[in-house]
Amino acid sequence: MNWQELGKQVADYAPLLGGVLGGPSGAAFGTILASKFGTKETPNDIAAAIQADPNAALKLKEVESNNETKLQELYLKDKQNARLSHKDSRMPAALSIALTLFVVLVVYLLFFAPVPDASKDVLFMLLGVVVKEWSNAMQYWYGTTRSSSDKTKLIAARN
Repeated sequence: MNWQELGKQVADYAPLLGGVLGGPSGAAFGTILASKFGTKETPNDIAAAIQADPNAALKLKEVESNNETKLQELYLKDKQNARLSHKDSRMPAALSIALTLFVVLVVYLLFFAPVPDASKDVLFMLLGVVVKEWSNAMQYWYGTTRSSSDKTKLIAARN
């Protein structure tokens, strides 16, 4: 077992704590859990102690509530680091292009290709899902996320 697997197990009782355990700060909170459950600081030992303790849910919720501010900070920091670590990736552009081509294909099928009546509902549902994801991709490139990223780069360049 690793910290991420333990995080999934803990998330059933303490979602914020479980999310942080699955991230890069997992071992730090693993130390807190180990002391709370009186065991070694390994994911396997902590998981075994949680399963053996009838009051595990209460203890996990207590650790989460006592450290809520720190957990929220670590969770947000982990999300920010994920965005930074993939900032130079070509994948968002590739996915945007692929989704655009897929939207064009589905619209073409709706208007210019004979579609069996039994398949039209599925095609409409598929189009709705794909258009929503396409919208999210375009929001990344042209929306507030992209402009916010550009502003951050400008500020960093000035300092």
